[in-house]
Amino acid sequence: MASTNLVDIQAPTLEPIEGTTMPPIWKETLWPVEWMALRVSPVYFGIGVTRGDGSPIILVPGFMGTDAYLLELYLWLKRIGYRPYMSGIGINAECPGRLTDKLVRTAEKARAETGRPVRIIGHSLGGIIARRACVERPDLFAQLIYLGSPVQGVQAHPAIGVAVSLLRFAMTALGFDPVDCLTERCSCAFLRRVVEPLPDSVSHAAIYTRHDGVVNWHDALELDPRLNHEVGGTHTGLVYNPRAYRAVAELLARAAAAERLAA
Repeated sequence: MASTNLVDIQAPTLEPIEGTTMPPIWKETLWPVEWMALRVSPVYFGIGVTRGDGSPIILVPGFMGTDAYLLELYLWLKRIGYRPYMSGIGINAECPGRLTDKLVRTAEKARAETGRPVRIIGHSLGGIIARRACVERPDLFAQLIYLGSPVQGVQAHPAIGVAVSLLRFAMTALGFDPVDCLTERCSCAFLRRVVEPLPDSVSHAAIYTRHDGVVNWHDALELDPRLNHEVGGTHTGLVYNPRAYRAVAELLARAAAAERLAA
């Protein structure tokens, strides 16, 4: 069982979920509650949060999402002292290999403008695309934080299968050939590359909730339990969850301190 090692994160307030049973996906509609909780939380105003060191941070949206829904997290990171960047990948609804290429270009820009290694936070599928970028270009990245990403598998809610079918249809309409996309036969080799180990130079951790209605929470865990941080709430709401924000701030600060000691 994974455990939290951030002492100021509370345990989930909902009843524990046993086995691999996932909550009904309709509960994901409760994410506005987390957004409202964020707006009245001291974390939102940077109270009790370690100030950033100006590091560049790229935010990557999840499946079928765009950078727009990450604006709250973007503005918060800026307020507490970081230099955030949107991913620039457009809609996360095409070949993940092509999206990785776009993300790498954004990372190259962030690295050139700041002269510092990039930190990256990916929500859901965005975390997996971010992982591949880190594997391909470890020279650009210093840290990866997953928010509800299927790190160990792709056992998403059955309803997500419908979305994947729609994705394939959309890719066909855009002139792409989706037949082998997200399979071992894919010409961009996305799946083969994404399972490669992260380089030692890139620190990483997973923030997850057992009440995830999209990704099986067991799949959202790192193999090393010390890297897993449970915050409760919904999958969608992880980008607004005040406990997730506090965890993000702590993970960023720890990584920066470790890098200073190693320098």
